[in-house]
Amino acid sequence: KEETMDEIEALAYKCRVAKPSDTVVHSECAFTFFTPFSNERGILVNLHTFAGTVPELTRTSTGGDNKEIFLRIVKNRVAKETTSDEAPTKLALGVQGGFATEEDKYQVITKHSIVVLDGSGEVLAEMPYEESSKSLFPEAVVVSAESIIHHAGLAVQQDLTAWQDDEEIPVTKYFDNLPFVENGVTISPDPKHWRCQKSGATDNLWLNLSDGYIGGGRKNWDGSGGSNGALDHFIDTGEKYPLVVKLG
Repeated sequence: KEETMDEIEALAYKCRVAKPSDTVVHSECAFTFFTPFSNERGILVNLHTFAGTVPELTRTSTGGDNKEIFLRIVKNRVAKETTSDEAPTKLALGVQGGFATEEDKYQVITKHSIVVLDGSGEVLAEMPYEESSKSLFPEAVVVSAESIIHHAGLAVQQDLTAWQDDEEIPVTKYFDNLPFVENGVTISPDPKHWRCQKSGATDNLWLNLSDGYIGGGRKNWDGSGGSNGALDHFIDTGEKYPLVVKLG
């Protein structure tokens, strides 16, 4: 442990404190899609540059062959035993009867450690960084690590831990007596199979809710736009099937 701490203390002078205006990459690797959840090695955040990478790419982020000091961040999701299996009964998030949030479903276990790598990316020293061990580290290391752990990171996300749609949804007058045609038509769940039945176009498509007809959108005055297939079908069928929904 003494040798390990000697390696850490020797690099304490490199540690910087991340300010709110600094770019801190601690939620995913700066070069890949790996996150602290990806595997047991997590990501390493340089305590001088604040760049977070997978261990294999630490030299890319530092651009040198010297020793560097990092904060390792490893996270795991553990399912909560109290998670309800009841289906949502309303359009809401994080409230009773609504959809469960990630916080409702899982407990996130986070582990930190201070790591020293040599120029080739080999680990020279690593010590767990937790409440019980903080007093063992140089103050510069502690302050730097804490500033990274509590930094907002690249994106400040809106807090949506609880949300409910209280807006009244109006019902169209055409819904009450909307006819349904038993014609055996089924709509593929694969968008690649959707085409205007008039022109064969694959974009700007509308599905008729009565008979399953797929038609193109309105044609503009100058001839641009859709094939007008959906509107033409409405007229050709005696204007009996007025409701359509946009596909895609």
